[in-house]
Amino acid sequence: MFTNSNILIPTDFSPYSNHAMTYGVSIARQYGGVIHFLHVIDDSVLTGMRGHAMWLTRPEADTLLESMREHATSRLTSLVQAAADLGVNAEQHTVVGAPAAEILRVALEKRCTLVVLATHGRSGFDHIVFGSVAEKVVRQCPVPVLSIKHPEREFVKEYDHSLEIKRVLFPTDFSSFADKALPFAVSLCRQFSASLTLLHATEIPVMLPEFMPDSVVAVGPEMEVAARQALDRMVKEIEGISVEAVSRTGIPHREICHYADEHHVDLVIIPTHGRSGLVHVLFGSVAEKVVRLAKCPVMTIRPEWNGPEPLP
Repeated sequence: MFTNSNILIPTDFSPYSNHAMTYGVSIARQYGGVIHFLHVIDDSVLTGMRGHAMWLTRPEADTLLESMREHATSRLTSLVQAAADLGVNAEQHTVVGAPAAEILRVALEKRCTLVVLATHGRSGFDHIVFGSVAEKVVRQCPVPVLSIKHPEREFVKEYDHSLEIKRVLFPTDFSSFADKALPFAVSLCRQFSASLTLLHATEIPVMLPEFMPDSVVAVGPEMEVAARQALDRMVKEIEGISVEAVSRTGIPHREICHYADEHHVDLVIIPTHGRSGLVHVLFGSVAEKVVRLAKCPVMTIRPEWNGPEPLP
């Protein structure tokens, strides 16, 4: 799946990033991949931050930038050496720009097949107004993104850095987006001899109870039956692994996170539609909410991703 491929690990040198690094290095070690450590110097630091009156003269900005480059280079060199000590080839990159945009650019430039990213799990007003680097990458990255939150349930063994994935959860809304991502989850389960759970959360439209209460009684069960039938068809089409189907009623991201927590899921694999604009601001996306709230690692996949390309 990720054999002999490039894996991007952005880092801000925080404990969150250091924890995520263990996942990227362990995956590269198992698959013979090459790690690309990336640190982005946020250019807003040099030109003023979000409208605050913090401006630098050109000489001051140049001096600050050089100092930040030297610091980043030193820290990245240490990470490259740590990876080498574990038998993993690694390269380092320091760039200047908007963090999310630069992460996406380098992922494409280096033909990476996976981005391993730390997320702080922010919420509240600051999240709504500014978003986070992690969620911007999740929403826009054309290759799979493995989001790691610390502390959380682990699937990397601390003593030998090996991977142990036993239970994978794949939420589906039965869309073409989900259909395209499912083979990826099935393939990963086959590689690790892991079980796969297909989950669909039936969400009753919020306007129905107020305007058509009688319809809710009829629509709810009908939707659940249809979902159960669709899940059963999916299970029958999957061979070679243990598969179960779960149908729940409720708010999708909450049901996904509750199930993952209750059943000790090691990894959630979920497709993301990559929405943006006003709709995203008002409602967000299920995938991004799961990334922010799930206690286990979450891998998001854009529907247009067709799998790793062979290296030249």
